[in-house]
Amino acid sequence: MYLNCHSYFSLRYGTLSPAALVEAAQGRGVEALALTDVNNTSGALEFYRLCREAGIRPLLGIDFRGEGGERRYVGLARNLEGWAELNELLTRC
Repeated sequence: MYLNCHSYFSLRYGTLSPAALVEAAQGRGVEALALTDVNNTSGALEFYRLCREAGIRPLLGIDFRGEGGERRYVGLARNLEGWAELNELLTRC
């Protein structure tokens, strides 16, 4: 299980599209994959859909970073309520 993957929506931290991440995971037999883009959720919906289609358990989260790119923490959602809470926190940050 990969718990901290970034797509190209994580500017300067990820280079692959959500589709390319899922394709690479599927080719390696990954059963669960977490997308934790830096300070955004732009790729989450596409990632979730593609994982489901590929038979991979999608996990959604956010890599919270401060000024200068220092990591504050990584949050992973357990369910839809947790995803909503992470998004609320991101909005406040």
